[in-house]
Amino acid sequence: MTINAQTRFCFLLGNPVNHSLSPALYNSAFQALNLNYSYLAAHVEEERIGAAVEGLRALSAAGANVTSPFKEAVIPFLDSVSAEAETIRSVNTIVNRRGSLFGTTTDGSGFYHFLKHSTPDYRLEQPVMIVGAGGAARAVAYTLARSGAGEMFIVNRSAAKAKDLANLIRNETDLGRCNTLPFQAGELLPALAKCRLIVYTLPLDSEEFMAALDKSSLSFSQSFLYDLRYSPEKSEVMKRFNQSGGRIYNGLGMLLWQAVIAFEHFTGHKAPVAAMQEAVKL
Repeated sequence: MTINAQTRFCFLLGNPVNHSLSPALYNSAFQALNLNYSYLAAHVEEERIGAAVEGLRALSAAGANVTSPFKEAVIPFLDSVSAEAETIRSVNTIVNRRGSLFGTTTDGSGFYHFLKHSTPDYRLEQPVMIVGAGGAARAVAYTLARSGAGEMFIVNRSAAKAKDLANLIRNETDLGRCNTLPFQAGELLPALAKCRLIVYTLPLDSEEFMAALDKSSLSFSQSFLYDLRYSPEKSEVMKRFNQSGGRIYNGLGMLLWQAVIAFEHFTGHKAPVAAMQEAVKL
């Protein structure tokens, strides 16, 4: 890849970003299509996120991905957002449209693509458990609810945030059976027995959730747990679930598919999926 005066830049805005595979993912795609683009990860301090977003416009950047903890914080600094991003209050992709910054989300659609590719036998009408209530959780829950989930359980330490997400799902989708649960084994175990799909969206391993798994005598051989983190490759939550017979996936597949969609927003070109898969060894 040659950097010159015509190179268009894309960024990852987050804190931290040192672990991110996004630069390798996107730059491999740019090289595969011989596009004069370059992707950089930018560590942004919380109080500077507005300046960072405005910098995309000032530098005529093609756009940016947004990761934790800024998926909601960037919204006031954008010129427009997609209907979905507005509903779930989460943006993970910013596109510079000739100086107008447009925000959207590829988290939910990226997860859904990964789910369909990795577990094609999963039936969406079955109950699903979402662990967490942040931006990624809202995106995934919203997408699954709109795609036909029959029942949903939201598990979060903050009861208010869990209730907020459950209300969003009930009010903005056709899924009426959406309930909240605390991190207590007595409450979690009956729901875990019902759910074939568990989506874990928290940034750290939850001792309460792992304790519930340890107390369970259930076999999870027909269940799947997706941990949206990809570093480490196998989290403690994944290990505990796997020990009970469950199938486990980390977030690398979701990273790939949300990037495939974002790549097409940035460049207008169909993403070279095979090259991107190779870049992250997926």
